[in-house]
Amino acid sequence: MTERVTPSAEAASALRDIEQRRDQARAAEQESRWVGIVFGVAIFAELAAPDFFGDGVRSGLSLTVAALCVAYVVLLRTPRGGALLGRPTRLRKDEYSPRFVRSAQLAILAVVLIGFFAAPYLPHEPFPYSRTAVGAVLGATLIVFGRPLQRALTSLALRGDGKRGLGGATYGSR
Repeated sequence: MTERVTPSAEAASALRDIEQRRDQARAAEQESRWVGIVFGVAIFAELAAPDFFGDGVRSGLSLTVAALCVAYVVLLRTPRGGALLGRPTRLRKDEYSPRFVRSAQLAILAVVLIGFFAAPYLPHEPFPYSRTAVGAVLGATLIVFGRPLQRALTSLALRGDGKRGLGGATYGSR
């Protein structure tokens, strides 16, 4: 008896293959461990250096961290740079939920505005070496929890209801 593959079985197999490849691409959408370490150390250095070397180092460190951020964004835009950063693939923009993108943009805007307008009212030194403590906590958080946080945010940002199959995030349902 010969086995005939029905069109629906062939289509289901093709959809499973597509789903598997998209899952692989999403799994590859993570930074290398060294990227989190570099940015964690940069955050710590930017916050802790004025406590040890005086306020004169702030402008130089801020420019250095800004240059590091610009280099990171430029590297992400090129295939070789993305591979160097540990991101050999990029998800298409239509894979991300517009509602999540809008919420993230508004949250970032709110944090920036609150920081800008609340900074003059905060005490500059609540306790000695407070910037060092905050830098250590933020840097260590990025180093230790950076990849799990990135995975969680990516899974939240993807389209769909989280179900497998045709109604899920893979096939562009809105």
